[in-house]
Amino acid sequence: MTFPGVLTPALLAAGSGATETALTITVIIMLLALAAVFFAVLIPDEDRVRISRSLAGLKKYLVGGKPPEVTGSDHDFDGIRELDNRIPPWFSYLFIGTIVFGGIYMVDYHVLGTSKLMEAEYRDEVAAAELQRRILLASEGTIDENTLVTLTEPDALKRGGEQFQKFCVSCHGTLGQGVVGPNLTDRYWIHGGDVRTVYATIKQGVPAKGMISWQLVFTPGQIQEIASYVLSLQGSNPPNAKKPEGQMYVGQDTTVTRL
Repeated sequence: MTFPGVLTPALLAAGSGATETALTITVIIMLLALAAVFFAVLIPDEDRVRISRSLAGLKKYLVGGKPPEVTGSDHDFDGIRELDNRIPPWFSYLFIGTIVFGGIYMVDYHVLGTSKLMEAEYRDEVAAAELQRRILLASEGTIDENTLVTLTEPDALKRGGEQFQKFCVSCHGTLGQGVVGPNLTDRYWIHGGDVRTVYATIKQGVPAKGMISWQLVFTPGQIQEIASYVLSLQGSNPPNAKKPEGQMYVGQDTTVTRL
């Protein structure tokens, strides 16, 4: 049995933060653009003329007004003469700005260490995610895998099905019929068909088949719910089911409503 890959909680948190930052910047730019449009429409004509003159003066300052006569040089290649064009002021200002920014960045990140580099931010996010995971595990309790049982409580199976639909359908299909991964609705299993084996497969993963270990994503209780939901698909006979893989499992699982 295989499941699709997923980002760790730390990486998900990092991606979420980056997305929020990008959305914030986009909203700010849109608001500034709308404010500029409304300002241009609502201001009186005399103010509009004054602002146009100010912008023209700024443009002249940045661009430099009328360029001086272009001077030539002694370089001549096949009748093509090299010209000594003046660099526009705005380009010089931009170049100086990049130098200033680079100096501030170096002092901030590499000399004083005021801001953290990406590697340090990643370590902090991983540590925070691990702490959250430990808190969640402590609040939920532990599961004895040696006495693990299949859950039949409707709410537990519903939660397991929701996680399955969210993380597992790309390999196993929405009905468990199998896509890249094997069919989960027949009696044939590659790694065993009892709840303890299914639980261990989800928890540890099958790296050789591209299935990651899910123990850093789900709590033991969630893995038990997913394993129980997978076993509840037995005999459902969905359409376009994948051919059986592995060996037929013959056995009975112990079932309870909840640990």
